[in-house]
Amino acid sequence: MRKLVFSLMLATMVLSACSSYNYYAVNNGKVDQSRYQTYAWVPANQSKTSNYYENDIAEDKIITAINAELNARGFKVDSRRPDLLIRYTAVTDNKSRVISDPVYYQPAARYVPVRGFYRGRAVYYYQYYRPFPIYAGTETRKIEYEEGNIVIDLIDRSSSKVIWRGVAKGEVDNPEKAVKDIPKVIGKIFNRLSSN
Repeated sequence: MRKLVFSLMLATMVLSACSSYNYYAVNNGKVDQSRYQTYAWVPANQSKTSNYYENDIAEDKIITAINAELNARGFKVDSRRPDLLIRYTAVTDNKSRVISDPVYYQPAARYVPVRGFYRGRAVYYYQYYRPFPIYAGTETRKIEYEEGNIVIDLIDRSSSKVIWRGVAKGEVDNPEKAVKDIPKVIGKIFNRLSSN
């Protein structure tokens, strides 16, 4: 249980601490409010999580945020005969990306002898010369980072099929900020439910 919570916290941190998040939603058609009115949670042991971040704070924030979003859309909790089952997955992965930066060579600045004319006579003097940089190629480097994913599934209880899946992906750079931003990230995931 602690591993699950720890994973959820990290995934939420990944999604919340990023400067930009990617949100996706996949569905089998619009979630019909008249057909689906109640929901219940799938047992926690059936959710998939990585064992990186596991704590009760992150899990509670995720569950509270999902409950708030569903209640705001008119769904009610009913653990006896729900129309929908809710499952979430929070995982983090170590990822890497390759960045290529241009490399320039800057020739040294120098004084160059110059011949000029003044009142009809040749004059010699030195002029300061700073040439433009010369492109020398690229420098490739590999950057390691942590990517977090939160996936929320709405499952039709009668058919046991996923009818809607919302996903948020992002890079974790500040775990504390990520945990604080869990409600905002989940809210943006559920905005995709309204737009589908």
